[in-house]
Parts: sequence; C-alpha cells; structure tokens
Amino acid sequence: MTELILIRHGQTHANVAGRWEGWSDGTFTPLGRAQADAVARRLASECDKVTALYTSPLHRALQTAHIIGAALGLQPMNVDDLREINFGELDRITLEEMEAQHPALFARWKNKADMEFKWPEGEQRTDFFRRVAHACDHILALHPNDSVVITAHGGTLRACLAHLLPDQLGQWWGYVLDNCGLTRVSVEGAGARLLVLNEGAHLPVR
Repeated sequence: MTELILIRHGQTHANVAGRWEGWSDGTFTPLGRAQADAVARRLASECDKVTALYTSPLHRALQTAHIIGAALGLQPMNVDDLREINFGELDRITLEEMEAQHPALFARWKNKADMEFKWPEGEQRTDFFRRVAHACDHILALHPNDSVVITAHGGTLRACLAHLLPDQLGQWWGYVLDNCGLTRVSVEGAGARLLVLNEGAHLPVR
C-alpha cells in the first residue's frame, strides 16, 4: 500500500485577491508562510515514515515543499506535470472579470463535465487531467509501499483525486482544498481510498 499525502501550497496574494494563478507565480502572504510552517510541523510530528517529497516546480508549491522538506529531512523533487492548469491569456483573472469580459467562455467553463474546454492560448482540461494522471502513476510506480508527500495546487490535486477515485470523477470540482490543508489517500493495487480530505486542525486562524 502507498499513502499519498496531498498538500496545497500556502496562501498567496493572488489567492486573497481571488485571482487564478496558473503558470504565473506569486508570493506567500504572511499567513501563507504560517500555514506552510504549520503543516510542516504536523507532518514532522505524525509522519515519521515519509520517504519522498514531490512538488510542482512553481514557486508557491516549491516554497511550501522546501519548508516541509526541512522539517522531514527530505529534498523536494520537482515534477513538471504537477503544475497548475495553464490559464493562458486569462492567467490572474478573477471569476467576475471572466464572466463580464468573456461571457461565452464563462458559460462553457461552468460545465465541469466539458473536458474539451480550453483556456485561450492555454491548456485543455483533457490534456491537464492526462498529465496529472501521468505524474500520479509515475510516483506510485516508484513507491509501491511508501508514504509520499505531494505539494501542488488546488486544480492539480483535484485532478489527482479524480484520477485516483474514478467512481467520483464527476465530482472533481467539488473537492474543497484549502491552502496547506491535509488530504490522505491510500492506494493498493488498482484501488484507492480517501482517508482524509482537507483536514486543517493544524492551520492558524485566518
């Protein structure tokens, strides 16, 4: 059995402003740093058998991973396919701006079952889900009986959960994943079980 411990990065200034960050990169707020410190302390106190730490190479996830790695004595390993979806020309847009400026695109985006939806000059959902699934499968193949931490992004981790729990694929957008919340999935053979979703008892009060 492999246990995947999924961590969304610490809060960024774009998160506070309600702006979607794809392949662009922002910096932590003071709370974001405190969140990363808190989840690192929790993992160090509870997860003494973690053998590997993988991360998106985008700075907000990588910074979170370095803080966790320092607490666990592990060096983060970058995986390009763990990056957030590429929003293309609309990177850093807000939901309200998208609805006002691109109403037809917004209407299509709302249909979460539309896997052919594509961001202008960005990424198609199908391609995004495919690359995240590839990253998950690669990590699982390398660690058939280990406990592994993955730090990434809200969209990436939702796609990972959708891949691991295909019976709930239609609910992929409904997974709530707070900054530095703790999600655990056990994977054995071809089956996976969600143990904990977005547990945040360790997090500082906003």
